[in-house]
Amino acid sequence: MMEAGRREEVTSHAARRLSGQDAIFVYSETAAMPMHTIGTVLLDPSRVTGGFGFEEIEKALVARIHRMPPFRQRLLEVPLGLGHPVLVDDPGFRLENHLHRAALPAPGGLRELAHLVGELAGRPLDRHQPLWEMWAVEGLEGGRLALVTKLHHCMMDGASGSSQMGALMDLDPDASPPPPSGEWSPPPLPSPLGLAASSVGSRFVSPLRLARLVSGTTRGMLARRRAEREVARAGHERPGILETAPETPFNRAISPHRSVAYGSAPLAEVKRVKNAFAVTVNDAVLAACALALRRWLLARDALPEKPLLCMVPVSLKAAAEKQEFSNKVSGMTIRLPTQLEDPEAVVRAVHRETADAKRVFQAVEDDLVPAWLQLVPPMLATWGTRLYSELHLADRMPPIVNLVVSNMMGPPVPLYYGGARVEAVYPMGPVSEGVGLNITLLSNMGRLDVGVLACRELVPDPWEISEGITRALAVLSAAAGLRDPT
Repeated sequence: MMEAGRREEVTSHAARRLSGQDAIFVYSETAAMPMHTIGTVLLDPSRVTGGFGFEEIEKALVARIHRMPPFRQRLLEVPLGLGHPVLVDDPGFRLENHLHRAALPAPGGLRELAHLVGELAGRPLDRHQPLWEMWAVEGLEGGRLALVTKLHHCMMDGASGSSQMGALMDLDPDASPPPPSGEWSPPPLPSPLGLAASSVGSRFVSPLRLARLVSGTTRGMLARRRAEREVARAGHERPGILETAPETPFNRAISPHRSVAYGSAPLAEVKRVKNAFAVTVNDAVLAACALALRRWLLARDALPEKPLLCMVPVSLKAAAEKQEFSNKVSGMTIRLPTQLEDPEAVVRAVHRETADAKRVFQAVEDDLVPAWLQLVPPMLATWGTRLYSELHLADRMPPIVNLVVSNMMGPPVPLYYGGARVEAVYPMGPVSEGVGLNITLLSNMGRLDVGVLACRELVPDPWEISEGITRALAVLSAAAGLRDPT
């Protein structure tokens, strides 16, 4: 996590061309599939002297926005798709276009907040403005407030987002952030002709580089196959590249409407499971998700005989790269053993599955996927996604995976925003065509915060899932308590 005050300040920032992986989130966006992340931060202002409301939130953001360069940069697409889009400082930036105010009706609980966030999550961001919004939500019970932030996925991935929390937060409630080194003075926006001219070279791939990429991919596929054979010899079996996921109610074409739910559990419960069964925190979290989804599917007479296939994003960034505003991520496909009922059997099955998946995943070089995405033609990616969405092909084709589950490490120490203590952080990634459920978990100050985002038509009440995860962790913790600690 970036400590407050440690970021280098500059008065303007050079244009940044999106990588192929950044750009794919721009190309794949449709009206039904906005590609932004959305996070909810609960604030407890009870110890702030003099009161705390929208004005204090705005003042704190003004004092810290220079630490987040993408917050003042807008996206420019290159004419004729001659290159990936660029982010440039926006001379027309106005904070009031991005910071908004809302209030909840009584009683102002988490369910009322989730309903509002679901409405916000389904609205695409304005491409003519820097790609973010923040909503200060007042009226929560207990005098709390919420900061709801929408951030386009092209700007950063989950690892960067978690690391960058320190850019807007403080470690001390009385901290005063250092001012920027000078006045922000953005240059005029580049012309379309200038963008096209500067992008021609970015699309050129030397035959030698392409040959190396093909060679590396071939070696990677052979290494993956060897790893799969080794796993099979151990009596396990990995999902094949062409294997499809079983059908569930949330694997259909999606609408623009979103439903949201939150949950929290003591991190001590997760660690108790981890220690008792000699597994990882991620194993314990995935086991809880499997138990919760089993219960949800059984209640709808929709539990498939086969285990669900879950995509688990994996950051490819080195420690120093986590401070960068970009995407560098891949994913592992994990079987969630929803066909099993016994909690201990579920934990052990997940542990074996993730160990095998890591072995196969690590056999392939990290840079292969980002390198191939760098070569994706913009128009081809855009047209392909729109065709898939408009024809509702997700209703006619079997799903590749059933859902996405992200587990991130958050701050282990208390954070403050403008003097108000951060009480909870609920991050959520987007859903996509055919994959209408996304579960994101964050280890945060001694607790595990859970954010569930879904297509509203497919999962109208995601609280059954979020609360099911909380219950499942309690069940797993109880099962762990019955085991001999040795």
